Amino acid sequence: MALFGQNTDEFLEFLGTYLTKDVGADSQALHELPTKLMELDKLGHQDVCQKAVELLGTAVGGQKSLQIPFKEAGILGYTLKQLDPLEASVELTRQYLRVIGNCIADNDENRAVALDSFQKLIDCFRKDDLTPTAIAVILNLCNEFDPAQIQAARLRLDSTISELLVANKITNSDGIDHAVDLLTWTTSSLSPAEIQDSSSTRTVNHILDLALAYDEDHYDDYIAVCLYYLEDAEFQQKATETDLPEKVFDVLLDYESRLKPGDIHDVFRAMSGKPEPAKLDSGGSDTVMVQLINCLSAISATDAFAKRNSMTSPFIRKVKSKMLSLSTSPSTVCACIILGNLAISDEVAIEMVEDMGIHLTLIGILSARKESSLLYAAAGLMRHLAFPEENRRVLGEAGLIETCCYLLVNADPSVRGEGAAILGKLVTSNYENIEQIVYETMPEDITPAAIPGMDVPVQPTILYHMVTQALVRSAPLPSTSMKSASVEIGRAIVNMLRYLHQSDLECDVEPLLRHMYKTPLVAKPLAQLARQGFFAEARSDGLLGLGLMVQSHEGAACVVDCLKADRGLLVSLQDLFNDEGNAKEQARIEGLSRDQQNAFVLLHGLVINGTYVMDPETKSDVEAMQTELEQFLL
Repeated sequence: MALFGQNTDEFLEFLGTYLTKDVGADSQALHELPTKLMELDKLGHQDVCQKAVELLGTAVGGQKSLQIPFKEAGILGYTLKQLDPLEASVELTRQYLRVIGNCIADNDENRAVALDSFQKLIDCFRKDDLTPTAIAVILNLCNEFDPAQIQAARLRLDSTISELLVANKITNSDGIDHAVDLLTWTTSSLSPAEIQDSSSTRTVNHILDLALAYDEDHYDDYIAVCLYYLEDAEFQQKATETDLPEKVFDVLLDYESRLKPGDIHDVFRAMSGKPEPAKLDSGGSDTVMVQLINCLSAISATDAFAKRNSMTSPFIRKVKSKMLSLSTSPSTVCACIILGNLAISDEVAIEMVEDMGIHLTLIGILSARKESSLLYAAAGLMRHLAFPEENRRVLGEAGLIETCCYLLVNADPSVRGEGAAILGKLVTSNYENIEQIVYETMPEDITPAAIPGMDVPVQPTILYHMVTQALVRSAPLPSTSMKSASVEIGRAIVNMLRYLHQSDLECDVEPLLRHMYKTPLVAKPLAQLARQGFFAEARSDGLLGLGLMVQSHEGAACVVDCLKADRGLLVSLQDLFNDEGNAKEQARIEGLSRDQQNAFVLLHGLVINGTYVMDPETKSDVEAMQTELEQFLL
């Protein structure tokens, strides 16, 4: 039966009856429908069009078997073409959306047809009354259909959805559920360039606001979406130019406040790189907390962050308040890292010590807490506070040297390394701190390390404690970027020697040096530095330190003891001049390298000040090597 020629009532009656039957064998009427609807629209029968489209939407919603016939007959294409929320009435547009949404539900073939009209679907959000239906249609388009999710990302549906949510334009629970699903799918499909464009920071700000609005059903989803942006390095750079870091910190504090004591324990373990085996890659609260902290750490490490924030900025005041709180938690770790990144400026580090007394709180944390991730972060901030020379005496007088003694015996190698690095800063150009380390005894409640073949002195000094801790076996570091205790202790001793050998010191350093050289195996950490080949700077420091020691008889005796116990030290000096022909040519043209110069200083000092304590074999080896290498000086 042809549709043309019927009056409107007959047309609607026929269409309603026709759609209740199996149209597979007789789809001619379907093919005529787009033309009939267009004719009715031109004649001004919008109400009839609306009722007809409503019948179509209901029919295809109840019979999925109509999806392909609707596409082949052009009905899907017609509704997509007619979809115009700014021209058509709200009710007619809603019925178009129903047809489209039901045609594409779980049907990839039809979804592909609708894909070109994606922007039209998004435009429907301009009418509040259409928003719930448009959300449902776009959900049907994107559900388990990657091309639509990629298109949603290109059209920045994440930005649109987040604006609707934060403006409370999606109110019913199903609509919010659908919107959050779309937000999640779209975000996961963003390309790096899309994540980094100008709309992303605004989007993340909206989503953070949603997370802080205590929507319990979607709280975790919002945070997961934010993390997808926040973990992008380029996005982190852009984030520093906004107030976004403060909101992330607020979310971090809020998320932490929801954790149970057991969860807090898991977070600390995860931050130390030792999560519970059963919880690895679980995506649980410990993973989320670590991700949030890592993102804030990365953001605060940028130059732009340091330029935008000072110790008086509201955000930094909030961070400082958390760090100074008596209640320590994983967010305290984050606070230490953020403040530590700001403290790379000497001016800021001095302000933290002189005006704020932050070092006193840090000493309390380092002395009382056991969580290695917290100790590592607090020690990292403290090390930055020790960079300015003006701070070192204050830190030493506050008890930081004794505190570092405890850090050196911590089971975590990264904590031990930070403790040693702090000592290396404290003794740089500071006579009082050097005196304390050389003369004062180590804390009584620390058991001195046992070194084979060596008896513990009656009153072991802090320097003795440092030396032995540089020599004991240690667990491997989780990362090569972390500091090694044995390396940092050796460098600390070099810093002491470098300062005490300056010619312009007003104090008499000879008694201090003699007492220093009474420390058993004091040259051994320097020999270890000189022999290792992984850290070039540390090797140079070791050679320099040994060269300074041999400038006196007492110091030379310490180095000779090392030579007797380890013949490989001389071999390592010889290695500096390997490939002899090329080395000579290089020395002739460019001069000796710094390490080669230090090696000559060391050999010369041994010959002048150490031969009296050498056994014949060692003396012969040293003199022979000096003679052999003197040709490089010609």
